[in-house]
Amino acid sequence: MRGAELRGHDPLAILARAGIDEAVYGDVGRAIDGRSLFSLVEQLQEALDDAYIGFLAERCRMALEMERTRAYVHCDTLGEAVRVSIRFTQALSLDIGPQLVEDDPQGPRHVCVYHTIEGVDRDIFVWLRFVWIYHLFSWLIGRPLALRGVAVRASPPVQANGFDRFAIFGCPIHYGAQEDSLWYDRHDLSAPLVHGALAEYLDYNASRPDWFSTPSGGLTARVRTERAIIALHRRGDWTPSFEAVADRLRLQPRRLRRDLLREGESFQQIRTRLRGELAEAYLLATDVPVATVGYRVGFNEPSSFSRNFVAWAGMTPSEYRERFRGDGARIALATTRLTERTAS
Repeated sequence: MRGAELRGHDPLAILARAGIDEAVYGDVGRAIDGRSLFSLVEQLQEALDDAYIGFLAERCRMALEMERTRAYVHCDTLGEAVRVSIRFTQALSLDIGPQLVEDDPQGPRHVCVYHTIEGVDRDIFVWLRFVWIYHLFSWLIGRPLALRGVAVRASPPVQANGFDRFAIFGCPIHYGAQEDSLWYDRHDLSAPLVHGALAEYLDYNASRPDWFSTPSGGLTARVRTERAIIALHRRGDWTPSFEAVADRLRLQPRRLRRDLLREGESFQQIRTRLRGELAEAYLLATDVPVATVGYRVGFNEPSSFSRNFVAWAGMTPSEYRERFRGDGARIALATTRLTERTAS
């Protein structure tokens, strides 16, 4: 809050807009939850029109912050997104100087340099930025970052309410370091982004993520598996192995199997269902012959396609097309699904 106060803003008014009881202000024994913290930072950014909430001499207007987001959210991998974000940030201000040290033996190291103004708590600002990075990048790849370590120049924090604010990172914390940095897992940097639209980012912010919880990435194991299988379908691999899907998700097969089991999902059923859904979409959204539909979903023999389709839908492809050819809702869904599944 101090950055806002130094710029003449009423802290109690900002707390009220964030939906936080003003009684917490100045009371070191009181606490707020992770969603409230996210809302508070969001309200501070809006009030100051500054992504850095008044802690740096030169502000970063929110319109510029949105352009930075637009630049990295369209990247293919997390590593590319991190590099694009760093280059963009380096051009913004001399008060902040991030860099990615990729030859560190412990793992790629994201160094963050913050030249904060007098009168603010630099240690809190560094922690807030690290929480933002951790949650946002986890969301981008659809799963929690496997951080190898966090280093901060600060001493171990002691809070009256006993809260350990660095515990949320789930990795070794190095206090009293020469610089503030995060160590990434190399596999995470090669992970594909599962969210690639600015609208998704805005929806994510609107959901008020819980900054004190382990980030979920916003996608279940089932959804991540579906997206990987669909991507492999587009490459012509109609029966991808479990190992191939895990590799595309940059996960160990054992971890993916455990995550699916926890959700009560079966890899084989997901793979079969997705192929059947695409066949159904072709049958209702196009007029191509049944045999051609079979070829388009990876069957070389019409008889094999018909046999498998009966197992999926309980009827032959011709019967399915005939029964639902007048069902407007099904046809609309099929058209949408066909567009989404076959887009390159």
